[in-house]
Parts: sequence; structure tokens; C-alpha cells
Amino acid sequence: MLKRATSLPAAAVAALTLLAGCGTSEFTYVKNSGEQTYFKVPHEWHEVGTKSLDDALTGLNSDSAAAGLRQRLWWSVAYDASADPSAEHLMTAGVTTEPILYARVAQTTEAQRDTISLDILRNFFLPVTEEARDSVAQTTSLTGFELLQDEVLTPENGLHGVRVVYNYDLGLGVLHTFDQTALVNNDGSKLYLLLIRCTTSCYAERSGELDTIATSFTVRSDR
Repeated sequence: MLKRATSLPAAAVAALTLLAGCGTSEFTYVKNSGEQTYFKVPHEWHEVGTKSLDDALTGLNSDSAAAGLRQRLWWSVAYDASADPSAEHLMTAGVTTEPILYARVAQTTEAQRDTISLDILRNFFLPVTEEARDSVAQTTSLTGFELLQDEVLTPENGLHGVRVVYNYDLGLGVLHTFDQTALVNNDGSKLYLLLIRCTTSCYAERSGELDTIATSFTVRSDR
């Protein structure tokens, strides 16, 4: 004869239901409240220092007076999904099989404000436009360029920019995908950047996750 199942008390059921709904968040929410800039990354990604990235992207040594000024004019963060996280994964010509992300908010100089265009934003990290690619064709090992997405962004809060997604072979026969969102405010005084890099196979496998990160990039501007 089967025994009758014992029912849990109503209070215990309610407690279990509450606990089930209180799991760890899937994402870490990254924000700079002063710059009104927000995005999210999977919570298992690792934050890495940006000193070497900032130096490489500007050509300035972090000990120089100009770099000191840079530190006062911008904010940057980076997150790497690798089990062996390193900021170098963004810049290396080697194979990066896990995604890495870099974000920056920076004040622009007066000279930069006079030259910023959508094409300048497209070519911020690597040459994307045909003119930019032609200009470096004789001096770079970049091959296999493929433009996957080129979207002009015009948020309602006084910003404009682009999101470009493209492939490049960096010289080792393996395609990498770069997903870049670059925005400026209306007077061009501030640049907002989110850049994701991974091998093309990695990007394809994790496209939903990486698109969620890219589209979570939110900026509020009053200029």
C-alpha cells in the first residue's frame, strides 16, 4: 500500500518560493553615475586594469604629464571573460577565444571637436571605412575585413554616433569580431565608447549574450 505523501506547511512552501526567486543576478551592473553612463556584463567576467590599454590607445606613457591630464579627463574600465584575465587581450594580435570589453568616457579637446564625424567614430579602434582601410593597406597586416553591421545611433537624449560590428584577421589566420559603439554628445565635448572583442567563432556562439551587453550601453547627456 502506498503511503500518502506528506505536504509541506504553507509557510515552508512560501519560503522556498522566495529563495528560488532570490538567486544571484546574471549580470554585474557597471556605472559611472557622474558621467551618467551604464552597462552590464556577465557576473563571472573579471575586471582588469586599464592603464596599459589607455597608454596604448593614446600613445602616451602613464607617467607623462599628458597622461596625468588624461586621467583627469576620462574614465575607463575593462572586463575579460577569460579564466586568465588580462587587459592585453584587447590589443594583442594573438587569438582571443573569450570576450573582452573596454569602455571609456572622455572629454575631447577643442581640436578633436572640430573633426569628429561618424566616420571618425567608425574608425576609432581599427580602420572600418573604405578610405581608412586604403590608407593603411600598405603598412598593416590586417586582412579579411568584413563589415557585419553599421548602424547610426541617434538617442533622444542629445547624443549621436554609430555601432559597427566587423571582422578582421590580425595576421594569424584567425578572424576576430569587434563590436564597437561610439557616441558623442551634441556639442562634441564628450566621447562615450564600448568595445567588445572575441574570435569570430566565439562571437557567433555567444552573439545573444554579447548583443545584450552592447545594447545595455546607456548614456544620459544634457548637452
